[in-house]
Amino acid sequence: MRSRAMVLALLGVLAGLPAPGAYASVAARTLDFDVFLDERRIGEQRFALFPTADGLRIETRARFEVKLLRITAFSYEHRNVEQWRGGCLASIESTTDSNGTPYRVSGRQQAEGFSVEGTDGGQRLPGCVGTFSYWDRQQLVGREKLLNSQTGEYVAVSVQPLPDARLQVGDREVTVERYALRGAGLDLVVSYASGGGEWLALDSRLDGGRMLRYRRAPALQRAASR
Repeated sequence: MRSRAMVLALLGVLAGLPAPGAYASVAARTLDFDVFLDERRIGEQRFALFPTADGLRIETRARFEVKLLRITAFSYEHRNVEQWRGGCLASIESTTDSNGTPYRVSGRQQAEGFSVEGTDGGQRLPGCVGTFSYWDRQQLVGREKLLNSQTGEYVAVSVQPLPDARLQVGDREVTVERYALRGAGLDLVVSYASGGGEWLALDSRLDGGRMLRYRRAPALQRAASR
């Protein structure tokens, strides 16, 4: 299993917001996911959303561990803080340990564009930058490039609708709207509750035919505690 392909599938963060101040009256909340490799649970990822006076702050934590015969074959830990204003990424700070390899990304919106320092050095990105936005369906389908919050790469993507399907989430079977997202080292399907647009699942095909799966934890929404 190549870590780069897996990491691209793991990262799902915000990619678009309403006008500044639109979240002022919305309560903070968390989105919690259990993460599976095929049918085996390997970890979890949490998105904590905090409305601010001029946008939204997103704090992401992910932790995964794959064991073979009680030996850790792959470990991953990621922390990311993003500030959004007016539908665009205003700043990002992330640290990652991918199986012992450290990564750091730091970026900020400036007058000349979005300046970001990542694994491959620094670059200045034009226009309104978005990161991988699985939880925000409307903004995800409108993007042609997404910023990888682990490496700082600006990745070209294609997002296409798929037929609706039935999906088991916890002890419920629900109808979901699905979208295929593809790019370099990226082949996945993102699923949302039909009608409401709530992000419920992600299924990513990895090298060797294995599947990485995200499923919303039983408590789909709760007030953010940290």
